[in-house]
Amino acid sequence: MPSLLVRLLLTIFCLYGSLAWASDPLADGVIALNDNVPAVQVRADVKSWIDEGSHATIALVAGGTVNFKSDRAEDYYQLNKFDTLWIKLSVKRPMGNTAQWTLNVPLPFLDSVTLYQADAAGQWVAQRAGDSVSQSEWPRQGLYADFELALADSSQKDLYLQIRNFKQVDIPIRLATAQHREKQRQQELLGMGLMLGALLSLAILSLLRYVEHRKAIDGWASLFGLLIATTIGQINGVMNAFIWAPLPEIGNYASGVLPVVTVGCALLFVRNVFALHVHYHRFDRFLSSVGWGTVVSVFIYALADRFIADRVCSMVMIFATLIGMIATFLSARDGSSVARWLMFALLPLFLAVLYMVAEAAGLVSNLWQMRYLTSLGVAMVVPVLLYALSQLTHDRKELVVRANHLPTQDALTGLLTPEVFQTHLDTAVQRAIDHREPLALVMVRVTNHERIRQAYSDTTAEQCLLRAVVKIQRILRDVDPAGRVGTAEFALLMEGVATRQALTERMVKLIGSGLIPLPGLVPEVTLHFHAACVMLHDNPVPPARVLDDLRDLMAGMSPHTRRPIRYLEALPTEASQMHTQAEPA
Repeated sequence: MPSLLVRLLLTIFCLYGSLAWASDPLADGVIALNDNVPAVQVRADVKSWIDEGSHATIALVAGGTVNFKSDRAEDYYQLNKFDTLWIKLSVKRPMGNTAQWTLNVPLPFLDSVTLYQADAAGQWVAQRAGDSVSQSEWPRQGLYADFELALADSSQKDLYLQIRNFKQVDIPIRLATAQHREKQRQQELLGMGLMLGALLSLAILSLLRYVEHRKAIDGWASLFGLLIATTIGQINGVMNAFIWAPLPEIGNYASGVLPVVTVGCALLFVRNVFALHVHYHRFDRFLSSVGWGTVVSVFIYALADRFIADRVCSMVMIFATLIGMIATFLSARDGSSVARWLMFALLPLFLAVLYMVAEAAGLVSNLWQMRYLTSLGVAMVVPVLLYALSQLTHDRKELVVRANHLPTQDALTGLLTPEVFQTHLDTAVQRAIDHREPLALVMVRVTNHERIRQAYSDTTAEQCLLRAVVKIQRILRDVDPAGRVGTAEFALLMEGVATRQALTERMVKLIGSGLIPLPGLVPEVTLHFHAACVMLHDNPVPPARVLDDLRDLMAGMSPHTRRPIRYLEALPTEASQMHTQAEPA
């Protein structure tokens, strides 16, 4: 019984399906535009024909005299500036579907794309786009060719694409409902806006660094970031749509020129960052020649056929990028601290250039989505190079700052010299007297410093002093002055510490951190701190002798004392005798 029921249901389904197919059949090669599938990329075989000499009109092509042949949608078409590619598509919107549909070709660098479709009167209506066509002539301004389909009913319609390009190319064709297509446009524009906005922000940051430091390399970095942003905008159609929309001649050639100029400038920028002339003088000169040669090579577009110029510049880009990788390798071998970052930056650029050249030569299929990944790889060059530059600038600036501070800072520890610290002390004491602000002064000594020097070496003792300074700075605020007032003695001035308890807690933390063994030393070495303190707002010792008093207090402390924190007490005062004059009798 159950099997009989199943057979009955299958029979009803087949009968119903056969009626539906008979009422609305789809011929081979007809693309169904179903509202439930809002986006379709044509992957089946398409009918194509190459018009050698570009003499055919739409009337001739649609008249049935042209011998179309079926090709895979991903195939490359051998085009040149003299020929025209025609592609015929048959679409049908099944009954019950009402969505408006669009057709787009996501290749911003195509010279010209024209869509022909018949209107209600049977007349052919053309919509044109492409980077050699002014954006004012496009049916809709955008990053690449985007057309609206006129589907008045559910009958089958033939669409004809007329495509011209100066070199071979494969044509990705996407169909989408108007609503879904608008969402795609917004996502693409948002992604491009975020990427280009980040690049422009980095360029402005480099410009600000140039204004502050007056270093030429920062100015070149700003221009380089702007060039990368312009190149990415060009290969994705942003420049054609918004910058030189009324000048399609510029946009037509910029897609081939800008990537070559960018690779050459990247080589020159890397050369300035690495300074290879120190160890590789000849290679440095060769690197400069390759960089400038890459930039100058774009003039071949004015001297030779565009197809030949494009092939030559593609080979130049590969060679220049390879030389840049060699320069990075040489710098890494010399121990450059930023070489690994530059290797990380140039590797995506090298792979992007390889893919672009292989795609232009027809060695790999044209995945239009790869354009976004390629753009991201090129964009990553800017932040990585700027980070490498900032590291170099930071190191140089740190050396300059230390050199300028030599008269005021101790050469080993970087703390204030005794004379400069005394000036801070005088000012702080006077401020505490005038405004009644709490003020604490501490003298810290590393009591086992001499024993470490004798047991190990002078170098180890100096390392221990540096570790002691690090531990001391952890209990200080950034605004609290600290100075080196002896071989292993440090004076700390703490404003705002009002009570002995608060000061003692800091000193206990310092002494406890000193008992943690220093890493890398065998046997384990610890630092023993002693602290002599005075609350200057309670015990106003004159600044001229307060350090000597603390040093005397420290001298009375045993190296093994259980009270490593001592306070300078106020001297007891005696009441002075009053001498009264005897009253006369």
